[in-house]
Amino acid sequence: MYRQLLLCLLVTTLNADLLITRLNSNKGPAPCARICAGTTGKGSTAWQGYGAPYYYVYTRVDMSECGFLGTPIITALVDGNSAHWQTTTSGVSTAEATKDSFTVYLFGWVGIHSKPGQSGPTASVAQSGQWNVNWQAIGYVC
Repeated sequence: MYRQLLLCLLVTTLNADLLITRLNSNKGPAPCARICAGTTGKGSTAWQGYGAPYYYVYTRVDMSECGFLGTPIITALVDGNSAHWQTTTSGVSTAEATKDSFTVYLFGWVGIHSKPGQSGPTASVAQSGQWNVNWQAIGYVC
């Protein structure tokens, strides 16, 4: 049974297909397409805070090990142990993306923490809640 499962996984992997239909940078040949993924790590993400009047936290995510030639397509989400889901941007958007890095910004609070214009997430809340960014990027390496 294990041999059959291993064989199925191997065949599926060998027949895998990655097609990138559009990028904001130059496309390369199909064999050069890469999916690269990572995390900033719970408890080790370097959150920075910005206070009044905007109240937000941000972190720069390094993906230079991926070896992309141009800016890839990036998908990211914020994970943590507490309160990360109460930011108004819990559907994470990326900014300032390059082939090597991007920035994630989290603004404001919703729910019980909401005081528009008066408060928002802080770096200490993000760090104590072990907020981290899980991400994946798709681009070309040759």
